[in-house]
Amino acid sequence: MCVIICIEDGKYPSKSTLEDAESMNCHGGSIAWLDKQGRKYYQKGIKAKAITKIINKQLKPKGIKTAIIHFRIASVGNVNKKLCHPFEITSRVDLNLSGERMTTDLLFHNGTWTEYAEEMLVFLGKHSKPMTIPYGEFSDSRVMAYLAKRMGVKKMAKKVTGWNKIAVLTSDGINRYGTGWVNFKGNKCSNDYFVPTVTSWSYGGMGNYDFGDTPASKEYGGGEYLNDEETLVADSIKNVYDVTDEEINDYLAGGMSIFDVEAMLEGAEITVAYEDDGKIGMEEERLIPVDTDKQLSYQKRLDEECALSEAIEHTRRGAVW
Repeated sequence: MCVIICIEDGKYPSKSTLEDAESMNCHGGSIAWLDKQGRKYYQKGIKAKAITKIINKQLKPKGIKTAIIHFRIASVGNVNKKLCHPFEITSRVDLNLSGERMTTDLLFHNGTWTEYAEEMLVFLGKHSKPMTIPYGEFSDSRVMAYLAKRMGVKKMAKKVTGWNKIAVLTSDGINRYGTGWVNFKGNKCSNDYFVPTVTSWSYGGMGNYDFGDTPASKEYGGGEYLNDEETLVADSIKNVYDVTDEEINDYLAGGMSIFDVEAMLEGAEITVAYEDDGKIGMEEERLIPVDTDKQLSYQKRLDEECALSEAIEHTRRGAVW
């Protein structure tokens, strides 16, 4: 889910690499860069073609060597340009589509932070006085930027566990958080799922999970089967999230692991929607758990998100804008 590409020595990805990354993460691209005076710039909600143009027409001619590129696939929050990355690390976390000559640090995220509502509630609960809080649509990544401003990036990053990865563009360069960063053609990337491969995982439909010789292969004979743990996860996904064999195949053929699929579907259960009139409402997806443990977890998250909505609405009445 999503990909972050960190450029620290002017080795920019090729157009084809950017297009590959976009094909796997099609909900909006972005690029941010650092000039020689330590000022930050960014444009988001754009395509790989536009990013390539910025690189070739603006960054390379000026000798800009530090930049971050991001392509989003939504797991928490709606699909729109404003929720593309980066997010400005400020108390308002304004949903701007671009910025120039900025001193504000910029946050990029890859992953799904399922505890974002709980952590936001904990933070708000520690403050009795009115606070400036973000207005508009939320995602887990936008909450990260808000908490990073309030408690510091390092402290916030320690709360974001699991396979999540964060990159922050500062005046001194790029700070990365999380484990599992990979090298690809001289750049640090949050994952390499976008890199074309000759094999792709697939679900056999009868409890058999294997991969064929090519993404287009319809016969998977001779492929290697997933291990027992991965097979159990795949079966659980079908039961809990009401997805079909074909849908699982599509995700796996696209380069995701079965654990990525599970995390994506879990993150898609609930999204917090902020309407134009300022009221906060909950949008429930069709992914309704049937397993008892999963159902309890689902209800806990629902309660937390509803409580977060109420807390923000209550705080907003006395907030400073």
